[in-house]
Amino acid sequence: MKKFTISLLIICFAISISCVFADIISADLQFWSPSEEDLRTPPIISNLEIHNDNGNFVWLEVTVETPWNVLNTIEYFENHYLGFNQAGYIGQIELSYSIDGGEWVETALGHSPNYDQPGEWNGIFETEYLTELHVDSMVKAKARFSGADADGNPRYSDWSNELVLNEKANFKASTWAINELEEAKKLNLVPDRLKEADLTKSITREEFAEVSVKAYEALTGTASTPSATNPFKDTKNTEVLKAYNLGITIGTSETTFDPNKVLNREQAATMLTRTYKKATMPGWTYMDDSKFSLEYTKATNFADDENISSWAKDSVYFMNANGIINGVGDNKFAPRNTTSAEEAVGYANATREQAIIIATRMVKNLK
Repeated sequence: MKKFTISLLIICFAISISCVFADIISADLQFWSPSEEDLRTPPIISNLEIHNDNGNFVWLEVTVETPWNVLNTIEYFENHYLGFNQAGYIGQIELSYSIDGGEWVETALGHSPNYDQPGEWNGIFETEYLTELHVDSMVKAKARFSGADADGNPRYSDWSNELVLNEKANFKASTWAINELEEAKKLNLVPDRLKEADLTKSITREEFAEVSVKAYEALTGTASTPSATNPFKDTKNTEVLKAYNLGITIGTSETTFDPNKVLNREQAATMLTRTYKKATMPGWTYMDDSKFSLEYTKATNFADDENISSWAKDSVYFMNANGIINGVGDNKFAPRNTTSAEEAVGYANATREQAIIIATRMVKNLK
């Protein structure tokens, strides 16, 4: 009988403790509510893709991450003592998208059935089939959470980050260059400063250093870092310091870089060859360049071979052999300006579009 009494007391004590905790939890749910910041926190879009099931049905696939404070807010709504609807709620993820520069359209996202999802609010989502969407369409997309407050009024979070897919650049360039410049854009080889610039103009040392760094990163798949110290008094450009750190470029003196000086064609070939060597030949440095040979089948000499500087010849013919840099006609390469008349018209200057295109060809042909 005594044992029974003790057991009964223990059970009663446990029940009372549970009731106390339940009251505490209930009180927390009753008096705590998400902050305005929690309600405004948007989702994060980490990836955007166009998918086609090969039956002319195309849709957008979106990878979404929901921040932890929003997950806590959703849990609060779902467990509030008043009930889901009376407390308010976050009900879905809403996508806003624009196709080929058209008007923004809003639609609800649903979980993709083709993947194992890590949770209801994180993972890969998709839209319905979109008849106006094509596999090469330019798409802009952003997302937000939608729901309602306790009175049933619509409530939305802020918009997320915006992703752009198949961005079409409005290049100011020669007609013959447009297609390859579009490829360069997809490969992320066009520096921001040149996206709206006149690409028919001559390229500067600073601009080509930026192109070379992008080519190196495309070849290696790794980000480059700038030199810890800046030896140059005439530039603080981070991309120049990256190129210097890689050994792609050096200064025109120990303390100057001459960022605005125009680059000629043999210099462009040489800098790109250094980029290739740094990306593909372990141990290569600018100081040890002569120890690293290039393997290629040399074509017939250019008619103006005698005008190609001795230090540039290997690079020029290597790039030519790999279909990266062509001549200018009449079997001439136009390596550098040799007369005042040539200099006046920029005969052998490398243009911005030429520089971007040869970087694109190198990444495509030699990666």
